[in-house]
Amino acid sequence: MNKMERVRAALRGEPVDRPPYSFWTHFPDIDLDPDRLAQTTIAFARELDLDFVKAMPNGQFCTEDWGVVSDFSDVAKGGVARVVTPAIRTPEDWRKIGRLDVSLGAFGRELDHLATLCDTLGDEVAVLATTFSPLTVAQKLSGALDYRTHLHSDPEPVLQALSQIAATMADFARAALDRGCAGVFFATQESSTDRMDLQTYQRFGQPYDQIVLEAAQSAWFNVIHMHGENVMFDLLRTYPVTALNWHIGETPPLLRDYVISAQRKPVVGGLQRAALTQGDLPTIRSDIRDAMQATGGRGLLFGPGCVIRHPVDRAILQRVIQEIRDTTHN
Repeated sequence: MNKMERVRAALRGEPVDRPPYSFWTHFPDIDLDPDRLAQTTIAFARELDLDFVKAMPNGQFCTEDWGVVSDFSDVAKGGVARVVTPAIRTPEDWRKIGRLDVSLGAFGRELDHLATLCDTLGDEVAVLATTFSPLTVAQKLSGALDYRTHLHSDPEPVLQALSQIAATMADFARAALDRGCAGVFFATQESSTDRMDLQTYQRFGQPYDQIVLEAAQSAWFNVIHMHGENVMFDLLRTYPVTALNWHIGETPPLLRDYVISAQRKPVVGGLQRAALTQGDLPTIRSDIRDAMQATGGRGLLFGPGCVIRHPVDRAILQRVIQEIRDTTHN
């Protein structure tokens, strides 16, 4: 099977010669330049012979055009981006959030990056555009501020902003598909009961998530990433996406419990990202074995539960690839 055949068959739950796999990590000091980022991603995909590619812009590309300034210096040390200048400080600041022209600024930069990826890889490897849920963008816009206080104290301006954010992210999703992406990797970072209760998310999150996902419904490979622990799995699993990605092995449900449930969708993941960063091969072998036993190798596309944090050892990733090949052929 070639890569496209393998991925499409896996998404249909059909037998494959081996489950497809992919890895993704940030490329700090490179990901603000669309050409360098595209060429680095292409080299990464070819070096590791990836079956599909999740595009990896910097994690704040979706806030820059609304005025957020971020510090990315901790990313290469295993940390995350830090907001230096937020766009939101008071409830009234939400009223300043308008719909953006995604052909310009940081959104335009990311679309240029995606266009190069698709032009170079798109015939042989599916490329997924990274998008964020509107509530995730709202959190990023407010930086260290607990924006959830505004949800309860003065919700009307927040709802107004979420509508504009959703329209912008929907425009971005459509533009990414126009440039050749096979789908979107839709990251929800606020859909956890550690962040808010289900009823709050159903009011402030779900309606705006649907706007973005509806914009991508013509795609054949849309993935939802349920970030963090205690995710609202029973809600998010019903979203109109092709496949599910969550921190398998770190938070419920276990893969084997999900597989025996009704209305199963394909799974992208199965590998704990900390084990990948730490080069913990016993845990990685166990993850691969458990995933294969749970799924029988069907409807499974191996990948990390979340972005692999630095330092990223390419030799370890090559070992993981060999483990996948060895395990699935035994």
